Amino acid sequence: MRKWAAMLLLGVLLLSSVQTVKAGTTQTTNQAQTCQGCSCINVNALLDNLTANITNLTHAIDQKKLKLEKLYEKWNTTKNTSILFEIVRLKDEIRLLTNELQYLERQKLSLQLVQNYTVETPYGRKVLNYKLPPESTIVQEHVKKVHPVRTDVDLAWFIAYYRQAAELTFTGVVQTDMRMRELLKKVEAGNYTEETIHEILTLLDRREKLWREIYKFAEEKEKLQTLKTLKETGRKQTLIGATTGVEPLAIDTGIAEGCFCSYLHCYNSYGTASPLPGVIHPLDASEAPYVYYRDFHPVAVWVGIYQSGSPDRDYFWGEYCTYEFPQTGTDFRKYWDEAVNIHPGSQFQDFGSIQIKLFYNGWAYNPNEGNQLQESNIIWQVECNKYGCWVVTNYLKPLSNPDVPHYYEYYKLYTNTPYLSCCGCGDIGNTCKWANRHCGGCFAPDQARSQNFAICTREEYGDQCGWDWVVKW
Repeated sequence: MRKWAAMLLLGVLLLSSVQTVKAGTTQTTNQAQTCQGCSCINVNALLDNLTANITNLTHAIDQKKLKLEKLYEKWNTTKNTSILFEIVRLKDEIRLLTNELQYLERQKLSLQLVQNYTVETPYGRKVLNYKLPPESTIVQEHVKKVHPVRTDVDLAWFIAYYRQAAELTFTGVVQTDMRMRELLKKVEAGNYTEETIHEILTLLDRREKLWREIYKFAEEKEKLQTLKTLKETGRKQTLIGATTGVEPLAIDTGIAEGCFCSYLHCYNSYGTASPLPGVIHPLDASEAPYVYYRDFHPVAVWVGIYQSGSPDRDYFWGEYCTYEFPQTGTDFRKYWDEAVNIHPGSQFQDFGSIQIKLFYNGWAYNPNEGNQLQESNIIWQVECNKYGCWVVTNYLKPLSNPDVPHYYEYYKLYTNTPYLSCCGCGDIGNTCKWANRHCGGCFAPDQARSQNFAICTREEYGDQCGWDWVVKW
């Protein structure tokens, strides 16, 4: 079943009023004659555009922070709970803008690395291999920061680690928000004490700390991904000659490896559509509208392996990917058995866990784009240990028939945007798209550079909505 999906594919956190950078290319007549595709994009022009957008966005955030300071002054004077609610609302607005700002800052960092380690030629950008730090030096630097649970690590491992650390830290954000909203409901009902108010303020501070950690992890991932791509591209240029433009190399082993695009490859091709209607926290599922998918089909399965009873960023051991989907909504034992087989430690079976993501690629109608059809992924998530598998709060349990295409169905979504990397090759063909890069693969593209997780509420979906066991062994 997986082979037909692979053949088919080979053939084919956050809304903001601030526009994403859409810089054009500037080429001389000579460059236009010799450069291919988008290898002649003007990096300096892109950096200028990014800097301008960052400046505007920073100003908008600073203005809201001034309002927030005044609200805190009023709160300290009056202790009026209506002001507390206004503080929470304004902090949420600042968070949305800050998420977009941090995304642009990471893109700027990536471009600065490209600028530092490449030189523009009439044939495109050439990587200056002699300037790039050795992979062993980069790895040792991050070993000291992370203290990984295994010793045989490389750049790819750290890229996966930082990605997972950010995602699992976001789970902490969700849990913090859930508790805070419970307390806010008590305040709204007049059923609160000083301890209730103190806990809300403490949770607001905790949420800020968690977001700072997420930004740190995301920045490290972006930096390492860019350096890894530069090294791979530089090696290829050395092999096939310096007169060839920058064209990345696909490797067809295991999950078909993708090619990183960044801003030097097909920058304007994708990532320009608005995200599908959704919510920025799974716990807000009751507020999410239904999105109509015309169709979607299975693409790839990602499995993260952890040396802890449930997925924990500090115990991330590794990952693997496969085209083999579950045959039923409870067919997950094979992923656990494979993780046990891969992990060399005898105690993993008793104390370890895995996280599974089922990636689908499809097309959905987007009301934010005039109800036009838009290439959009959709993802289901499951977690397992020696006792069985479960789905976390507000995530929808897997489909009863997950290994086949689905047509004309409605879903509520948690949209994680902007998140994806621009990459090509792999399972999405040779055109650059905003797509997932788990296991170095390139699959489940999304025109809004988003990950769309299927979510739910108990009121609407009953026992098909987590928190609950999917299967016990």
